[in-house]
Amino acid sequence: MTSTPTLPGPAASACCAPPAGPAPDLDAERIAVVAKALAEPLRVRILDTLRRNPEPVCQCELIALFDVKQSLLSHHLRKLADAGLVDIERRHKWAYYSIHPAAFQELHAWLS
Repeated sequence: MTSTPTLPGPAASACCAPPAGPAPDLDAERIAVVAKALAEPLRVRILDTLRRNPEPVCQCELIALFDVKQSLLSHHLRKLADAGLVDIERRHKWAYYSIHPAAFQELHAWLS
């Protein structure tokens, strides 16, 4: 086994501070909730589909588009809704989903 060579450097007391520290206005808990909701690839695909549609999308269309059972789709949509990423509108027996505008702006601002 080969060891990694140690290069000479400044003493710890002479080392400079990092150029950027923690952002005082960062809501790390909120970002963690959003990141957890987006940790599933199907949820990312659903959110992307909603993002690209100007009108709310019917659950029935999402079932066909992703070829999943209604119960599985509902589970994933509930996770996205609980994270505040999607809005739900009930129309008779169907639910229509759209991306929550503030959530998208929040994600964009954090990732920029």
